[in-house]
Parts: sequence; C-alpha cells; structure tokens
Amino acid sequence: MIENVQTYLNNYIALPWLSSAIFYLFGLSLLALFGYVISLVAKYTLRKVAIKIVKRTRLKWDNLLIENKVLDYAIHALNLVLLNLISKQYFSMFSDLHSFNTVVLNLLLVVVITLLISAIIDFIEDLWGKTSLSEKFSAKGLIQAAKLLLYSFGAIFFLSILIGKSPLYFLSGIGALTAVLLLVFKDPLMGLIAGIQVSTNDLIRIGDWIEMPSHDANGTVKDISLTTLKVENWNQTISSIPMQSLITNSYKNWRNMSGSGGRRIKRSIIIDTNSLGFLDDNLSKKLESIPLIKDYITEKLKEIGDYNSSNSKKLKIQRRLTNIGIFRKYCLEYLKNNPQINSDMTLIVRQLEPTGIGIPLEIWTYSNTTDWVAYEGIQSDVFDHLFSILKTFNLRAYQRPNGRDFNFAIEQDIKIDQ
Repeated sequence: MIENVQTYLNNYIALPWLSSAIFYLFGLSLLALFGYVISLVAKYTLRKVAIKIVKRTRLKWDNLLIENKVLDYAIHALNLVLLNLISKQYFSMFSDLHSFNTVVLNLLLVVVITLLISAIIDFIEDLWGKTSLSEKFSAKGLIQAAKLLLYSFGAIFFLSILIGKSPLYFLSGIGALTAVLLLVFKDPLMGLIAGIQVSTNDLIRIGDWIEMPSHDANGTVKDISLTTLKVENWNQTISSIPMQSLITNSYKNWRNMSGSGGRRIKRSIIIDTNSLGFLDDNLSKKLESIPLIKDYITEKLKEIGDYNSSNSKKLKIQRRLTNIGIFRKYCLEYLKNNPQINSDMTLIVRQLEPTGIGIPLEIWTYSNTTDWVAYEGIQSDVFDHLFSILKTFNLRAYQRPNGRDFNFAIEQDIKIDQ
C-alpha cells in the first residue's frame, strides 16, 4: 500500500520536493491514525481498569496518581513506544520516511516523559503535603528546583534530537557559558540557593509569624517558593520577600513562641516616688483583709517584730514594711492565682532602676495562650486590675502634670490665700 502511494505521487506530481512532502505527511498521518486507535483502546481498557482498582482500594495515595495525571502520561509514553515499533516494522524500507517519523516520535517522547516525571514530582509533593513532616519542612523550593533541572535536561534532549547532535554537545557548550549565565541570572541563582538553605535548615515554615522591618513585613507566611516568600500582613496586604533577603537581612520568627503554650507579657507600672511609705496600723489592717497577702503580711509583721525586739539596742531605725513591697508581693500572688496566666513559665515582679519619673515596677509573665486577640485581652485585664488597686496600697502611678492639675493647684492656692 505504501509503495503504491509513493509510486502514484512520483508519477503524477512533477515537483519532487512536493511529492516527498506529501509522502512524509501521508506516512505521519498514517502513524497518527495508529496512535489514535491505540489511545482509544488504552483509554477504554487500561485507564478504566486502573481507575476502578484505585477506587476500590482503601489507600489514599493511589488517588493522587490519577489526580496528577501520572497514569495518563504513562499511557501516552507507552503509546509512543508502540508507534516507534510500528514505524520500524512498516516504514523501515523507506529510510527517509522512517527517519522522519523516528525524529517526530522521539521529540514527542521526550516531551511526554518530561511531563510524566513532572507529574510524578507533583505526586510526591502532594504525598509529602499529607504527612506530618510537611508542617516542619516545606518541600516546595526543592520541588521547583527539581522541576527546573528536569525542564532544562528535557530542553537539551529535545534540541539534541532535533538537530541530530549528542546531548554532550550542549552540555559542553553550557560550560563555556557558565560565566555569562552567572552574571545574567545572578538574582535567580542566589534566590535558588537561599531557598534551598531556608528549606533544608527549617528556618521558616508556612504558617509562621515573622517580622522583617526591612521589607515592611509583619504577618503570617502564606507561601514559600523557590525565589520568593509571601507574607500576609496584619492589614491583609501581601509582602513578597526575595529568598536571598532571608539570608542577608535580619528577621524575627515567632514560631517558637506560638508552640510554647504562652506569650510573654512584659510591661512596667511607673510608681510615683512621692506615694511610697511605710505601713501604719490602719493601712496594715486594711491590707490584711486581702486574702492573697493576708498570710504574708502576718508572717512578715511577726518576723520584723521579732527582729526589731532582738536588735533594739543596735538599730537606730527599726525595720518596717513598705507599701510598694506589699504591692509587689500582691502582684506576684495575683498573677500566680490568675487562671489566664501560665504559671509554669517565668513569672517575675521586680523593681527596675529609678528614673526621673518614678520607680518602674516591671511585670514579666506569660499568658496561657498565644492567640493574639486573647493575649491582648489578658494583658489588658491584668493591668486594668493592678492600676485600679494601686490606691488601696496608698500608691500612685506617675502621670505628667496636665492643664487640669495646674488648675487644681491654682484653686488650692486661692483658697489658702482667702
């Protein structure tokens, strides 16, 4: 049949190049027809049987093979292999036509195999995403690097088949162009290396809360690619950070805080030094009515009384309790007994160095949650209470004088003069 077509074209078409072109087109169309028939058979036999088997199994990973089209590309590759065998069987006597068909089929085979391997890589990525390790280690950067290498080698094999050269020919040429490639693709290559470092060292994961002032980023990591990190900020904007910036610039990752079970509360109450004083009998009785510090005050009064009695001749000024000391103890007991405070973590109430505006009394503790909204509520509740109870201890928080204070002072002077 093929010989008859070639004879007919040679006899009735005067232009040899046109006769050859039509003959090649005929041979390729005949091969495409065989491929179409094989595809239909594979679609309604192999593919349907495979899908039925996958649906009946209890395994979950085999569904990913269908979703990522691994089976489809495998069938296409098998189809092209069979077409190569058919071409060798029926067109081998026509060397030119056989060579032409072989080149076309090999080019298609390189494309299909590249897509098949890419689908397998996607399958591995989805399979990795379903494991618990994916929360600690994002493989997206490595996946993209693997795909980049895959497509590069696919392009080399495609070109080598197209022009009839060995793949080593292109690889040797790449060696001479390395310096140029490094100069032109400097930023992508740096991003690639930084992305691999970030992924392999587990510096940042999807879902981490990071702060990076140099890029105005403060929010949750939403995506980690080969060259770019995407952060959703608190105002719902998206910041794109080049991966190399994570190696060269400083940033803060709050992941450890989020997983610790508590978030630090560190804030000071500035105590007005003019309000400091010793406990007298009235203040002592009033404070002993507070259950949190009742036992402490009783114990301390007894301890100080015994000490003063035994050292009365040596002491010019006797020891006494102070309102700021009792208040410091109250803050400590209040925090220990607050169910919203994580008592298993550091809990300190301490005086800092006095300043020109007063004595800072610093609260250093941790909430029992890392949720931002709940944390802010807990912190506000704690200091609402402590500021409000200050006057019970005859203490005042420092506040700069304002117009109302000046008016009050003037009114008092007027009353005194009158």
